[in-house]
Order: sequence, then C-alpha cells, then structure tokens
Amino acid sequence: MSGWLLRRTASAIATALAAAAVLFVLVHYLPGDPLAAVLRDRPATPDVLAALRQRWCVDCSLPHSFARYFGALAHGDLGPSPSENRPVAMVLAEHLGPTLLLGALTLLIDFTVGLALGLWAALRPQSRAARMVSALSIAGYAIPAFVVGMILVWLFAVTLGWLPPGAIADPLLPADAPTMTVLFDRLRHLILPLATMVIATIAVPLRQQRAAVLAVAAEPWVLAARARGVPPLAVAWRHCWRPALTPVVTLLGLWLPMLVAGTVFVESVFAWPGLGSLIATATEDHDVPLVMGAGLLLIVMVQLGSLIADLLYRVVDPAQRAA
Repeated sequence: MSGWLLRRTASAIATALAAAAVLFVLVHYLPGDPLAAVLRDRPATPDVLAALRQRWCVDCSLPHSFARYFGALAHGDLGPSPSENRPVAMVLAEHLGPTLLLGALTLLIDFTVGLALGLWAALRPQSRAARMVSALSIAGYAIPAFVVGMILVWLFAVTLGWLPPGAIADPLLPADAPTMTVLFDRLRHLILPLATMVIATIAVPLRQQRAAVLAVAAEPWVLAARARGVPPLAVAWRHCWRPALTPVVTLLGLWLPMLVAGTVFVESVFAWPGLGSLIATATEDHDVPLVMGAGLLLIVMVQLGSLIADLLYRVVDPAQRAA
C-alpha cells in the first residue's frame, strides 16, 4: 500500500508540473497589456512606463519568464499581482474561502441528495415520480447556470423580496452585530447561489448513480436476493448501492475542481467574491501571476481529487487492493 501511494503521489506531482508548464505557456500569450491594470488609465511618462515594463517583465522572452516564475515558485513565491498590487497568495487566500464554502456545500448536497435520488429512481424506474424527478434534474442541467441564477433572483429577490439579490453579506450590517445575526445574514446571502449551483449540477451524480444501480440490479445476485424475498430496502443497501459506487467515485474525484471552475458565471451573477470571479477578472486584466496562481490551485485540486478517488477505489473495490 505504501509503495503504491508513493508511486501514485509521484505521478500526481509530475502531472501537475507538466500541466503548470503548459498553463504558463498559454497564459504568457494572452492578449492585452498587463500595465493597463496597473495604470488604471492614469498618465505615465515614458521613463515610468519603461520602469514598469521592466519590473513586471512585460517584454521578457518566454524562456526567461518561465525560468523566473518557476524559480520563485520553487521557493513558495507566487509573485505579486499587477492588478491587485498585492502578493498573489494573499489575493487567492482572500477569495478561496467563499468559493470553497459554495463548492463544498454544493458537493455535499449533490453527493447525498443526488445519490439518494438516483438510487431511488433506479429502484422504481417505471414510476411517474421517478421519471418526473429525472426530467426536472435534466431540465436544470440543460439551462445555463447564469440563467437559473437570474430567474431565482427575479423570483425570490425582486418579486417576492424574501432574499438578497447578491453579495456575501449585508454591507450595512454593523461590525458589532450579534453572532447569530451575522450567521443568519450569511445564510440568507448563501441560499440563492447555492440553489443555483445545485439545480445546475445535481443531475450529473443523480443520473450517474441511477445508471450504475440499474446495471447492478440486473446482476444474478440481485435477482436471487429478490427471489428469496429480501425486502427492497435491504436489496438496495446490501446488494446494489456499494457495487454501483465505483463510477460515482470517479465523478467525485473530479467534481470539486469542476465546481470551483464552474462558479465563474454564478459568482458573477450574485457578486460572490470567490475564485471563479477572480479568475475571470484576472484574465481580462492580463494579470499573468494571478491567473497562474489560480490555475495552479485548480491543477493541485484536480490531482488531489484524483488521488482521493484512487484511494476510495481501493476501499470500495477490494480487487483494486491487490493491483
């Protein structure tokens, strides 16, 4: 086990480094001038422009920029952000929390409610309720997330006035407000973006689990259990659920980074100060260090998710442990 884990970790690190190198080359050739985000339409003399171009290595060749960036990265330095005029690590830390909150809660709902509904729908494939749940989930998945978000804002914020239309907190909330008041305010601001993310994504784990359980339900041991009169709930839990987990584990390993990357439009609709909106703004500003820092974070999350999925494989499927 330890030898496999070391080999798998080394493979993940090598893959992450290769992906980071490719990302750097792509980001290096982004169109636009990074100094535009630094100057913000302020006039500058030729001497000042020359000093800024040298400081931010605007005219550096690709090999020189590559060596400079990865040399600093080897010492744990992601560099400064031209558009934010702060260290990239500080900017990422500031925006990562809201995205992880939104993504983790979406992941939790998708892989609890979604998998439960998928199992239920697979055990009642001909029922009207199961078909309706499947159809509604596909409809939510088919509609773009930003459209779902705007519909929810129009209905619950503009028309009914029940929930705030955006942001992560009320800017007029006093700094010395009671803890329960602050938590309630955060919860009210979280409901609409979370609902948007769940509506737009829950169809994938639901359909994946439904298909996997339907395949397992046709196996001889499941048919034999039903023939012996085993109760349906016991058949689902003992004979169908665990063998159907393998394809779902694959989805789980890649779902978290997909959620982080997929929050760009949702965060824009709700003015949610997360990583998705930060990547969009940094790309528009041609902020190479900030785009690279956010991209590296996503690469690490993909590799970590894949590694966790491989570990779960060995828990779910005993045959994998001998590999």
